[in-house]
Amino acid sequence: MAGLLVVKVHLDWTAPGHYDRDRSLPCRVCATTTKMRDGQGAACHQSCAEDEIARELLGAGRALIADERMPAPAQTRGAAA
Repeated sequence: MAGLLVVKVHLDWTAPGHYDRDRSLPCRVCATTTKMRDGQGAACHQSCAEDEIARELLGAGRALIADERMPAPAQTRGAAA
């Protein structure tokens, strides 16, 4: 059974700690300058952080899907021969 895994992440960066009005720095993900800061204070666009987290979750989800307890069709064919 094929599955579709969709991951969407939306971070709430409305707190003042996520914005530095005095300094623009290169985003740690895309290197474009930004005044936004992540939870650790590193320069990062909100959309870059959301994409980064989504990619991590997607990878973890795919690993779980690949670890199904049902053997793959190629594995069952080899066992019958």
